[in-house]
Amino acid sequence: MGRRKIEITPSHITGLIAVTISVYFMIAQRHDLSIVVASVYFTLACTTDTLKHKIPNLLNACLLVAGIAIFTINHGVDGLLSSLCGLGLGFALLLLPYIMGGIGAGDVKALAALGALIGPYNILHVFIYMGLFGGALAVIHYSYTANLKDMLRETWQSVCAVAFVYKRGQDSSAEPRPQKTSMRFPYSAAIAFGYYSFIYWGGLL
Repeated sequence: MGRRKIEITPSHITGLIAVTISVYFMIAQRHDLSIVVASVYFTLACTTDTLKHKIPNLLNACLLVAGIAIFTINHGVDGLLSSLCGLGLGFALLLLPYIMGGIGAGDVKALAALGALIGPYNILHVFIYMGLFGGALAVIHYSYTANLKDMLRETWQSVCAVAFVYKRGQDSSAEPRPQKTSMRFPYSAAIAFGYYSFIYWGGLL
């Protein structure tokens, strides 16, 4: 029996980069408990999200509990309230994209749990960075998975049909349309990139 060919995709590369950065920050910032906890989380989350397209609920729950505990121990009741506000804001920021089908429920829970760890002000900055990285990763992923030549040809045919009132119904039915490719990529990596960008460069606002 021949060996099964393993295809290396941009998703795998993205996940590997995210895991590598997480391990680096875990070691380089080992004096900061919050960063260590987040780095352990992203190491595991990006691995499972890349390989299994899923972030386990248990992993998100552990980050959530750790975030609330760290904030409460360090800042008392005010820390608890700040952690809960971060949790709520992290959840709210990705609620609309989830409803629209752009991301999975695990991604929403991940940002919410991270918000509980770093608070509402910081999670807002992470969200901005995350959006920038998420958009770039989406373009890269789509460019890899989509048949751009066929897409451009169909777009040009549609423009011609509208502009010159061409009737291409018969031709279109004769050629099978290419199967739509999945737009799924490990969004946990985008969250990780957003978090570490905030740690390294600070806020954008």
